[in-house]
Amino acid sequence: MRVQAINPQVLRLGFYKNQSFMGIRSVRTVDLPYDTVSFKGRDTKLLSQQEGAEAANKLRTSTSGYRATYGEKFNDQFVYSMTHALAEEMQDKGQSTTLVGGDTRQATQKYAPEITDIFNKEGIDVIIPQLEGAQANEISPVASPVLALITKEYELPLSVLLTASHNPWSDGGYNFLTDEGSVADDKTVKPLADRLERITAEGEFKPKDTEYVGKKISIDPYQIYKEYLDEKGFVDFENIKNAGIDIFYEDFGGTGKYYFPKLMKDNGIELKKELSSEAEGPNPVSKNLQNLAEEVKKSDNPLKIGLANDGDSDRFGVIDENGNFITAPDVIMLCAYHLIKNKGMTSGTIIKNDATSNKIDAMAEYMNKQGYDIEVEQTPVGFKFLGGKMIEISDSDKPVIVAGEESGGLTIRGHIPEKDGYLALATLLDLVATEQRPIGEILEEINTNIGGNYYSNCVNMKFATEEEKENAVKYFEKYFNGDEDKIAGMNIDYPKTHGVDAHLREYKPNGDGLKFYLEDGSCVFVRKSGTEPVLRLYIDAVSEETGKYLENYLVDTVKGIGGTIKA
Repeated sequence: MRVQAINPQVLRLGFYKNQSFMGIRSVRTVDLPYDTVSFKGRDTKLLSQQEGAEAANKLRTSTSGYRATYGEKFNDQFVYSMTHALAEEMQDKGQSTTLVGGDTRQATQKYAPEITDIFNKEGIDVIIPQLEGAQANEISPVASPVLALITKEYELPLSVLLTASHNPWSDGGYNFLTDEGSVADDKTVKPLADRLERITAEGEFKPKDTEYVGKKISIDPYQIYKEYLDEKGFVDFENIKNAGIDIFYEDFGGTGKYYFPKLMKDNGIELKKELSSEAEGPNPVSKNLQNLAEEVKKSDNPLKIGLANDGDSDRFGVIDENGNFITAPDVIMLCAYHLIKNKGMTSGTIIKNDATSNKIDAMAEYMNKQGYDIEVEQTPVGFKFLGGKMIEISDSDKPVIVAGEESGGLTIRGHIPEKDGYLALATLLDLVATEQRPIGEILEEINTNIGGNYYSNCVNMKFATEEEKENAVKYFEKYFNGDEDKIAGMNIDYPKTHGVDAHLREYKPNGDGLKFYLEDGSCVFVRKSGTEPVLRLYIDAVSEETGKYLENYLVDTVKGIGGTIKA
């Protein structure tokens, strides 16, 4: 029997059902969102329209780029779609050169070369980081602050930073840096998200007409960073070299292993020991720094310290001479104290986000009583807000002293408006060397001077669905609205609570969660994650006893409305 010919376009599209048609399966007609007259089909390398819309929305709500599990939401289709959207933006804005680099993650190592090739095919030259000894066209791991610095030094409007920072190793991340040396803010990210959504809805990318094939341009990122630090003189490395400090360093197998030890060695400073401990995520928090703490405690040197960076080296972790973890707010406070007291920054502004402890304010108040002139500015969570404020006041009479956040990142006056874990650690070493005292002893003195030992903590509570998370947030609105004026039996300071909320809405019109100031000076902050069904409970109290009481109350309350503690 002769079989009727089947339209090859239908065969290619594969729209078949198991129905009889002359002895073979029959064809089902469907309405397609793209041109079928010319048989031009959707580019299957792109995300679907729905996936593109979801990824674009995630970009719009994220505090820093796009992060997801490698092989799942962070996949070939996302990277292909996002890179074409970015290439289109660069072409429309006349940007002919960009920079691509990132951390040591598997996702980064896979996609950095592919992104570079896409840009080259679209006629865009790509600067690639190559450490000494790298093979031809090999893209070396590069720390986020180093990549941010190079983006600024080379005046690149946009560059690509591939990292999921301190997230689990299984994640991948796609971020954008600007010629300010900072992570792209909302006004830059929104057009990119819009392009991503449009391209994936249309199902094709329409490249600009160009016969030019972009080049790969190699640079040594370490040398650029070191020469920059030498020129700026932020840190007195000679002072550190001569102080005789036992320095222990944890890199977690991240970018820090390629930069921080070499930076120390090239300045004549030898590390006592370097560790590369395994952790689910390269996050320098207390639970992941136990190996480092044990090494510090083994040393008999009174001047000893444990230092760490996360996977892309924008964050820091610190262990004192007794093996105790020093929290990020305390590190911010210590660096500010050093810059004010020992480095001549007698007037200026400390910028912190609304999740960072009020002990920063207490320290500023104490320093002002000693004759200094220090202000504190509070922004929403997300370093793009801190960096933006840093840029805004750079030419004022109160420029930034330190800009830092509770998740473990900071920068200082004169540096890029982006987190730099190396500079944070070096600043602490400079403090210890200058005062010839261990870091824990210096911190204890500051805490005594500001009138107490503040308690700060964050507990993440997870929910089964996004809807349950939203309902939990609504539960706490009754406190903000005044329907209940006490939390855990403690009076809410409404003038301050509503005043701070109004101030934060100047940065972020929809607000940044619900933060309640209490009359005793403590506060609690309820903030939802923008990427997962998680509610973050921040507790900042004037004493450990009050802090733990508030923490237990909040955790029990959220458990009662469906939440569980996230490990």
